[in-house]
Amino acid sequence: MRSAIDRTFDLIEALAAHPDGISLAEAARGARLSKSTAHRLLADMIVRGLVRQNGPNGEYSLTLEIALLAFRYLSNVGFLNLLQPDLDQLAAEVGELVRLSWLEGGRLAIVGESQGAKPGLRFDANLGRPVVLHTMAVGKVYLATMGHQEALETVRAQALLGKVEDGGPNAIQTEAELEVELTRVQKQGYAIAYDEADLGAAAVAVPILGKETKAFFGGLAIVVPTARWTPAGLADLVPLLHESAAKIARKAAASPFCRRSEGNVGRASGISGVRR
Repeated sequence: MRSAIDRTFDLIEALAAHPDGISLAEAARGARLSKSTAHRLLADMIVRGLVRQNGPNGEYSLTLEIALLAFRYLSNVGFLNLLQPDLDQLAAEVGELVRLSWLEGGRLAIVGESQGAKPGLRFDANLGRPVVLHTMAVGKVYLATMGHQEALETVRAQALLGKVEDGGPNAIQTEAELEVELTRVQKQGYAIAYDEADLGAAAVAVPILGKETKAFFGGLAIVVPTARWTPAGLADLVPLLHESAAKIARKAAASPFCRRSEGNVGRASGISGVRR
């Protein structure tokens, strides 16, 4: 049986997926709740300022309160402020989007970025987006820190492998293909995704590891349009990525948030760390 907290957050997640608003029936269906329960919870969240409704029979949507709370927490945690200059420096060097993903509670999500590309053909903000593990380069470097069986179970839990609508034309479709790819990532110390997360998008990523335990904290990725980059060109960026990831790891270790987390954030890396 789901707790009241479970029901509330299931409802928040349903609303978060529809920023333009959804009806009571859609919200209830998305959160697997009865309409009466959804209506009661939504009414409570409106009182708290977390949700708004457009008219008495209008659609429901989240306010900015939850986002502001999250940003306030991250600001107080402090480590993102420490790391932003390194993201900015790397983005300026490569002239493309740089993304930082972090592991918290077993979930890998995009928490920071810096845009180095000029206006035109470029990729923009995805902060807070969960990482699709088998189609995104940073997801692959995370999976490569695990044994193959654990990696497969982790991907199964995300339930997206083989779904045509979730990925680009080169997305890995089978567990056998995934095992081959993870073996390659473990040997070379980085991952590339090319037309895998989205058509026309590519990325190269390396892991960010704890200084002492070598636990996986997160990943650093450069995200580019395939119109400008080949896989070989992305591989040439790996030394820069490793250098920036090492700087970030050292700075992150100064944050109480990361010191508290090291040792239980992630397992020790199984990536060889081979440089190109």
